[in-house]
Amino acid sequence: MIPWQGETGTGKDLVASVVRRLGARRERPWQVVNCATLVREMLLSDLFGNERGAFTGAVARKEGLLALAHGGTVFLDEVGELPLEAQAMLLRFLENGELRPVGSTRTTRVDERVIAATNRDLEQAVTRREFREDLYDRLTDIVLEVPPLRARREDTPLPIEHFRILFNGKHALAIEGLRPEALAAMMAHEWSGNVRALSKALKEAMVLREEGWIQQGVDSAGRPQDREWPTTREAIGRWRRGAGPTRRPGRATAASEQAAGDGAENRSGTGCREPPSTR
Repeated sequence: MIPWQGETGTGKDLVASVVRRLGARRERPWQVVNCATLVREMLLSDLFGNERGAFTGAVARKEGLLALAHGGTVFLDEVGELPLEAQAMLLRFLENGELRPVGSTRTTRVDERVIAATNRDLEQAVTRREFREDLYDRLTDIVLEVPPLRARREDTPLPIEHFRILFNGKHALAIEGLRPEALAAMMAHEWSGNVRALSKALKEAMVLREEGWIQQGVDSAGRPQDREWPTTREAIGRWRRGAGPTRRPGRATAASEQAAGDGAENRSGTGCREPPSTR
């Protein structure tokens, strides 16, 4: 059992994936379960499985996600969102390695590594009786904290470079990097959404500039300040290449759009203008 705790957007799922790849079970089954997205009415069936006829709609026997990870690794993301009934069954599974499908009188033993993560303060959840104390004790024998990005500012250039390469390839961009002042601003920002928020801001700045170097960082709200708003024809070209949104309402005047359209008409000689920029 390996529990992780950290704020949203810190990359707990990435850490879990790395732990799995470095372990002896890396070639065996790998199941990722986001407990916050499981439908409450089907949660027990999804996790532990069910027998045929266990409830209305159970027309066949189904193996749960925990059973499918037998021999390998299961990652329980946002485990703090599980309801109390599921917590009791999860505790039994963690202590004995036993699963009891919904509607069954028999238990099944499984052998797998369990990685759990949450962004909730489980100690406070126990105080509010939203989380079982015995499960909390079982999960918190050893807790590994994934620190927020603001606590490791010196690491900020690493995800920036990763996302720069990723977005260049994905959106047909040619961003060479960030100027020192832009990088310094990125490192100084608080990033309440951590790496997820950083990637969003960097993507927006890259798509708007398209090529060259990003000159400025972000404002206090985490929005990129380095914005070069394209002309109508440039926006159309980027849109056709699938580079994403490139302009915002109110940036181009009606006169500039009319001029761009007239220019396209004169050059084509067909009397058809280029389609207007979508807003």
